[in-house]
Amino acid sequence: MDYNKVDKKTISSLGQIVGEENIIVDKAALEDYAHDETPLYKSMPDLAVKPGSTEEVSKIMKLANANIIPVTPRSGGTSLSAGAVPIHGGIVLLLERMNKIKEIDKKNMMVIVEPGIITEQLGNELAKHGLFFPPDPVSLDTCMIGGNIAECAGGPRAMKYGVTKNYVLGIEIVLPDGTVQRYGGKLLKNVTGYNIIDLIIGSEGTLAIVTEATLKVLPVPTVIIDLLVPFKCVENSVNFALDVLQTGLMPAAIEFMEGNVYRIVAKYLKRKLPFEQANAHTIVEIDGNDKEQVRKTYDKIGDIALKYGALDVFVGESAKDKEKIWEPRKNASDALKEMANPVAREDLVVPKDKIPELIKKLKDCVKKYSANLYAFGHLGDGNIHADIGMEEKGSFEVRNLGRWDKRIEIANDKCQSQSLRINDTEKINKMRKEVYEITLSLGGTITAEHGIGLSKIQYLEMALDKTQIEIMRSIKKIFDPKNILNPGKIFTSSVRTRHGVSQQYGLSLQHRIERR
Repeated sequence: MDYNKVDKKTISSLGQIVGEENIIVDKAALEDYAHDETPLYKSMPDLAVKPGSTEEVSKIMKLANANIIPVTPRSGGTSLSAGAVPIHGGIVLLLERMNKIKEIDKKNMMVIVEPGIITEQLGNELAKHGLFFPPDPVSLDTCMIGGNIAECAGGPRAMKYGVTKNYVLGIEIVLPDGTVQRYGGKLLKNVTGYNIIDLIIGSEGTLAIVTEATLKVLPVPTVIIDLLVPFKCVENSVNFALDVLQTGLMPAAIEFMEGNVYRIVAKYLKRKLPFEQANAHTIVEIDGNDKEQVRKTYDKIGDIALKYGALDVFVGESAKDKEKIWEPRKNASDALKEMANPVAREDLVVPKDKIPELIKKLKDCVKKYSANLYAFGHLGDGNIHADIGMEEKGSFEVRNLGRWDKRIEIANDKCQSQSLRINDTEKINKMRKEVYEITLSLGGTITAEHGIGLSKIQYLEMALDKTQIEIMRSIKKIFDPKNILNPGKIFTSSVRTRHGVSQQYGLSLQHRIERR
């Protein structure tokens, strides 16, 4: 398949659809849309376009489909699997203008939204009506509902409340050829044929573009109390969590930060945090509508914590105290990005009791490659985020998605001359393969909520067999026979780039590293 370059005629046609003010062609401005939050991946689009309605999205896709131009949908750009990187150039479709809450239906406990609404903003509006949307990715202040649906986002509360797919009851979508379709609605039950909604959720923008969603919402719990529980070791923290869950107390969240992550966050925040010497920090959130019952629950959880050697149990009841407890966890990702030189940001999942073994084996693994492991994440559902940072520093030479060799200096805020040295991408690929082998051997899998995107393509066959992958490819072909919608994601694909270079994307690419 040969993709066509966006030319002046196409730009003119797009301007007629969305207005010239909603098209970005300036190269400096397009830099923001050449990457997401995934380390090591960057590729420039030809342009970015901002539709304001389903009709405009449909017209853009009809134009792209007729001219065989790749389109990469983009919401908040917070992907950690390079899912929003336009590796074939073409059009980046920005959904930020489509940010309306169309209806808050308190009687039916549902809300109808456009994909560009920021998750936190939706939460703030729902709170005015005594409602909330449970999925709460840590990036909720910047991520958007469209991206949450594309990745089936979870978050700390997933343990009790589930993930995005548990709350999407209806969708309006635009197919790659521009066809508009609607599925579901304000219905809690619906088994009329195959569940197309669940097929779209988590499909990483490769099958269709969601332009409207009907979401189930819940009443806001009237009482929320948070606990910060530091432990001497990871094993004690995990055993504590397992014991809590076996009692049936069911907190809303059990989050975890290994000690080295917690201490990096303290440096990032430039202040001392309580019990920095602890090697495992656990956050437990308890919610409900009966204050006394919630207090009884946290008393029981506190007793369990002390049984497993907790150094203390900090209780946060006021908004200020709860914010203090959650601040290190919410800043973990940004702190590691700035201070740990991550080359991989994994979201592994294993049975909960295997977490200590997973972390130990991963540390031993990455140490062989002169790298450090930074573990944190969702202890309550076995989903551990493992950032891997290289120790070696200096200049480096890598390739920008198979296009042009380029020497780039990486600078951070502390030292403009400090840079990261990566001379051998194969070294990183080999290390990541071993990380996934360890995870799979413990009964886990390679991604819990970040998706495959571009960054995990070459490892997909480790987690799924050929028949499973072929079924998925067939589904993609039915929705997108010309392969123009977010191409080069999830599956390997041999394509001819605009430079005439045939690349097997996801197999042996070297990627330009960009630090922001």
